[in-house]
Amino acid sequence: MSTPAEIAVAGGFNFDLTAVDGAVQMSLVADTLRTLKSRRLWNDDILLSTYPKSGTHWTWEILNMIVAGKAEYTKHWQNSAWLEYRTEEELEELASPRILHTHLLPRQLPETVWKQRNKVVYVWRNPKDCAVSCFCQDSQQVWRDGTQDKYSFMGSWDDYLSLYRDGYAPSGSVFEHFHDWHKAAEEQMICQIQYEDMIKNCVHEIRRIAEYLNRPLPEKTYVAIAEACSFSNLKHANENIKDQTFHNKWQQGSSGYFRKGKSGDWKNWFTVAQNEKFDEISEAKLNKTFPY
Repeated sequence: MSTPAEIAVAGGFNFDLTAVDGAVQMSLVADTLRTLKSRRLWNDDILLSTYPKSGTHWTWEILNMIVAGKAEYTKHWQNSAWLEYRTEEELEELASPRILHTHLLPRQLPETVWKQRNKVVYVWRNPKDCAVSCFCQDSQQVWRDGTQDKYSFMGSWDDYLSLYRDGYAPSGSVFEHFHDWHKAAEEQMICQIQYEDMIKNCVHEIRRIAEYLNRPLPEKTYVAIAEACSFSNLKHANENIKDQTFHNKWQQGSSGYFRKGKSGDWKNWFTVAQNEKFDEISEAKLNKTFPY
């Protein structure tokens, strides 16, 4: 019987994968993940958790601006603060308080996160839009394997959706991710944000995050942060202003990390059959449907 990682590779993923803690992950971070629980975080670290393509860059920049108290972009690229992909030495170069981000499950995180009660912000998004955005990124992203450039995913949209829906995509099941983080939020002081709510009223959600962090700001600053972190402005900043260390390559003509920044694009991708199957699995695993 094939393992989840083997199924993912056979389905079109073009890099080495393995299973860690029950979730499919890139093999290059497997050793880090197996020892991550014992890693010590700083008392003032702030952790951002998302499933891939759920507004990670957007929220991470907002968090940095709240901590700075002004609508000014950070110098370093967001991937430099990626908990599971950066070494402890690399993360120690970041100024305190560090805004770290992760795609991991609660049980995979350093135990100090919960013992110290670090501030944690969790952002979730309609998983159908996540699926579309993940496919567009993985099928256009270029990474280097030795001396060879490869696309992350080589299959079709239908191939991708089947793997994603069944929990075989990197980062594991989106349904497990939602379930475990919502459960953790019931037990811990976690700030939950919905991506679609940020689109509808970003200023309101920025205010909620700032109050959770005990860093209230003047109303005009919330407005300024929302404007600086609008899709077009943040895309420009990330591609033209920031230090590009840890930035991935993309095939010619790709939109890169910033594709559309909208809600509901899944309706342009899912067939009726795909949508019905996705809803069936979602309701079985989460006992809920999504409003967007």
